[in-house]
Amino acid sequence: MMRRWLVVLAVAAAAGVGACSERLDGGGACPSLCPQQSVTIRDTVISPVLAFDSTYVGYPEIGQEAGMLLATRGDTLETRGVVRFDQLVTTYKPTNDTTQAIVRLDSTKVRIVLNRVRATLPASVRFEVYDVDDTTAADTATARVLALFTPSRRIGTYTVLRDSLKDTLFVPLSDSAVLSKVKRGAHLRLGFRVDGSGPVSLRMHSIESGPAAVLSYRPSPDTALRAITLSPFSLTPTGTNFPEIQSDLIDYTLVAFNRIAAAPNTMSVGGMPGRRAYLRFNIPRFITDSTTVIKASLQLTQRPVPFGSGSDSMTVHAHVGLAGPAITDLRRASNIISGPGLLVLDSLIVSPRDSGVRTFELYGLLRAWGAQGANTNAPPRALVLRASPEAALPFEARFFSSSAPANLRPTMRISYIRGTVFGVP
Repeated sequence: MMRRWLVVLAVAAAAGVGACSERLDGGGACPSLCPQQSVTIRDTVISPVLAFDSTYVGYPEIGQEAGMLLATRGDTLETRGVVRFDQLVTTYKPTNDTTQAIVRLDSTKVRIVLNRVRATLPASVRFEVYDVDDTTAADTATARVLALFTPSRRIGTYTVLRDSLKDTLFVPLSDSAVLSKVKRGAHLRLGFRVDGSGPVSLRMHSIESGPAAVLSYRPSPDTALRAITLSPFSLTPTGTNFPEIQSDLIDYTLVAFNRIAAAPNTMSVGGMPGRRAYLRFNIPRFITDSTTVIKASLQLTQRPVPFGSGSDSMTVHAHVGLAGPAITDLRRASNIISGPGLLVLDSLIVSPRDSGVRTFELYGLLRAWGAQGANTNAPPRALVLRASPEAALPFEARFFSSSAPANLRPTMRISYIRGTVFGVP
């Protein structure tokens, strides 16, 4: 159903755009088809333009992030990462000997790959690794995992100067701590935290963004033996109904805390955990049914967020809502959306600390909505605003909502031709 509506919307938009080339300065829109047709361009501002709006939290789903955000921003925001190594190699084969159980380890380390694009880095950065395996907790009990980031469970640290920080980093781990897991055939689940001489945030590659973390250890001090290398893997939750959840939990991001103060009468996009804004439109029928829209601008007023600096920036995309009327859970509906660029070609690049009016051009989308007519099975007229990349940067954008004062709430400015029919008379 979703794919079908994608095709319908795209075709409708193409038809609306391609039917006539609106040359409005000549007195007729399409001289070859509509000779001497008088054209009057009308403008209107629709306010309020939204039937309602809401912000939903927790995107993408846990473990589906394109990288893990590691951030320590004072008392405002802290996020961490978890990587599971649930299958450890417990035996090795010495040169010219039989296979033996591993009874000692040497040179244990974890390799991580960093994404420093748009990172915030102080003069020095410290990477900390913790043993966060808790066999008594449910896989989704993230609060229990966060409680394991304690000094007694720290099994690795590495401090590096900002100018010496590379994209690939090897963090040494406690041989004895990992050996204990190997001997018992237990899970090794590593929790990653960053700190430094000032606020710090950067991304660590995950399974989804690749290359993921790699664990390595030597079963002997003998350097002639190759180190054992392991990729992340999750064995829980168990059962045939959970393979996708197992895959998602191979590595994932945890939000330790977010103390950025909420603001009333606003919609939020981005941040940690990730937020999306759902906008349901109330467009007068005469606009979609009896006019040719030539310009439609959704105007949102940004409200500043007291976080970061003026040089920080983020991208906001508007996606067409594709969830049909049978889906009444709007958080779920905010996941059923078009790809970026369908009918809404532009995006916003904003600084979270900025304010002022921001604009999305929606004339193609209004034409597509008009082509749907009174079809009761069509998706509601909705947009979903989301950050890109999502849950990968700590920044959040806020816009005044439909409950804000009249001079701040979302509006739509439309230019249209009333009652024009294109074609051969």
